[in-house]
Amino acid sequence: MCSRPTLSLAATALLLLGAVLAFMALSAWTFAPVWERAFRSDASPVSWLSSALLLTLAIMSLRLAADGGLPRGLGGWMAAAMFLLALDEQFMGHELWKYRCEAWTALCRFEVVRELPMLGVGAVGTLTVWALHRSMRTPLSRRLLWAGLAMGLWAIAVDQVPMPYPIAELEEGFEVLAEALVLAAFVSLPASRP
Repeated sequence: MCSRPTLSLAATALLLLGAVLAFMALSAWTFAPVWERAFRSDASPVSWLSSALLLTLAIMSLRLAADGGLPRGLGGWMAAAMFLLALDEQFMGHELWKYRCEAWTALCRFEVVRELPMLGVGAVGTLTVWALHRSMRTPLSRRLLWAGLAMGLWAIAVDQVPMPYPIAELEEGFEVLAEALVLAAFVSLPASRP
């Protein structure tokens, strides 16, 4: 019986990131010369990838909670949060709030109220990353997690602050990179606690 070498968790995480970058590059190439369409529209390939990655993060969170890679409560929280973000991404929940909330409440005349969903994601996400950091045992997983948070906060900044071309056009791509980095952190976690 021959034992085949297995792919390391680090190599798997790296392949995941490479696949996401290749997907976005191919998407931009297929829309050339108007490559921005691959990123901008809510029906774009990059937007679809974002929803798919968020749903994958929800499922991976459940797997890690089931096999001890994450504490059950934290894994359950991540699964629920990622599932809700996937729904929001696909069905444009925060955009509906941002552009229609003035019909529901007078407070939406203030920009900060219209932006509450995105600001809340940033704040709750940062707190969740601290909890994840404490439960992740490998330096690689922790580095990928913090890189994902940094990229996610950058994506929120690009969404909230006027940015020059082409940075503003890549906001969805930055979100996808953030999601891919967190998924890579999860993929690089060993399955069970020692």
